[in-house]
Amino acid sequence: MRVLFITNRFPGLLMRGDQLRAFQQIRLLAPRHAITLLSFGAPEGDRRGEAELAACCERVIVARRDAPGLAWRALRALFSDLPLQVAAYDQVPGSARLHELLSTALFDLAHVQMARLGPMLQRLQPLPCVLDLVDALSVNMARRADLDRGPLRLFARLDARRLARYERRICAQAHSVAVCSAPDRQAIGADNIHLVHNGVDLDRFPFVTAARGSDIVFIGNLGYFPNVDAASWFATEAMPLINERLPLTRLKLVGARPAGHLRRLAARLPQVDLIGQVPEVHSYLASAAVAVVPLRSGSGQQLKILEAMAAGTPVVSTSLSAAGLEAVDGEHLLIADDVAGMADAVLRLMSDPALGARLARSARALVERDHTWDRSARDLERLWLDAAEANTDSNVK
Repeated sequence: MRVLFITNRFPGLLMRGDQLRAFQQIRLLAPRHAITLLSFGAPEGDRRGEAELAACCERVIVARRDAPGLAWRALRALFSDLPLQVAAYDQVPGSARLHELLSTALFDLAHVQMARLGPMLQRLQPLPCVLDLVDALSVNMARRADLDRGPLRLFARLDARRLARYERRICAQAHSVAVCSAPDRQAIGADNIHLVHNGVDLDRFPFVTAARGSDIVFIGNLGYFPNVDAASWFATEAMPLINERLPLTRLKLVGARPAGHLRRLAARLPQVDLIGQVPEVHSYLASAAVAVVPLRSGSGQQLKILEAMAAGTPVVSTSLSAAGLEAVDGEHLLIADDVAGMADAVLRLMSDPALGARLARSARALVERDHTWDRSARDLERLWLDAAEANTDSNVK
């Protein structure tokens, strides 16, 4: 098939979860389909990823947005029923580029990623569309509203209400919709939503059985609110309890775009090391005694858990972080939702290497069974083929 793959941000290996998801799906499906990538985000310095996309896609088109216009469009949306971040990212230049593409190329299908690109669905008609919401953004924003402070909390609460309605509306405009986890599917509630799990590249995250150090690692986009909140909460509340028993244990924060709050926190707390962005995270996972995922907000399936499990690093997680997975407390990871429980779980793993090894083996088996990018791509491909076939049948009739 000839597929028009539309993304809000440019796909890449070292980027956010939605960017990695799009990159891996394109990479794995391009050998069987002619894919044109249309992205509204500019490449972000991932040279290897850019080169691989250029090699496997039929065309790669970047239609950059007018950045100063984002705030103006969001401000105008305050007086409408459109979610603010949908309005902020909607624009005429993208529509014009889309019209040019549709008038000069024959596509069998359009793949649209994320709710922010919902307005594209009407512009693409009558081309059959598969919409990948990735997760329930409405749930993400509602949880942020419960924890954030200041004006952003009010914006999050407003957007959460609008997004809940908007997500269902755009689902009705697509042939099929993908999300990465069952809780996200249930939260949105549309009948045409299917599970397309997140995955791990097992070659990039080999299982490590060698002896590990005494560090704790937290990995993620350190400018993303759920990660900033989680890292701050664990560093200030759980680490002192851990250091009472193990004074030399350190928390390493690894990831791109560290928020100013985390920079100040690391400067103030001697047991916290802010590593920031690195070329690859596997080496940090492979040397850590424990990977912590103490999220109190967010949605979807946490790639940080899957990658730690693939690498053989024992995981301590909140129940919210693990909710999108099939992982079982005590079998694949340890789950705790309060500060004392998180600290106790980390200390338990530190003092019982046999427990950590058992959890690691079970977790790796879970990832190999359910969470490879190959499986994710195959599940998405089925949605593509069903949408194209339904459109063919409709045209014949």
